[in-house]
Amino acid sequence: MDELLSEAMAPVLRDLRSADVAPPRIEDRDWAGDPDSASVLMWGADGSGVGVYASRSASAPDRVAMVAEQVQDWAIEQLWGRATTNWPACPRHPETHPLRVSVRDGVAVWTCPAGGVAITPVGSV
Repeated sequence: MDELLSEAMAPVLRDLRSADVAPPRIEDRDWAGDPDSASVLMWGADGSGVGVYASRSASAPDRVAMVAEQVQDWAIEQLWGRATTNWPACPRHPETHPLRVSVRDGVAVWTCPAGGVAITPVGSV
């Protein structure tokens, strides 16, 4: 896997371990075909897959946030119909919504979408 993408995915995959989701199988395949993007395919236990990419020209925190959004969408699909789909759950509103990723002060963080409060850095859920 491309080193920049691997670095961006590492904290997100750490957070994914907190969800009731089987770990994805990562296939190192450049599906994006864009020289500015590093991409892989991520496969679920059920055989469904999704492409994940990060822009090489983005800052490291922006790449983490970009990957976190994509992995979050994948995780919600994996949880659909068998578990709560608000991953990662907002600790302030655990039954209402998942956290949203943003970049604050040069760090990718999970935030509460209801108030915009930064909850925790990506990689520490």
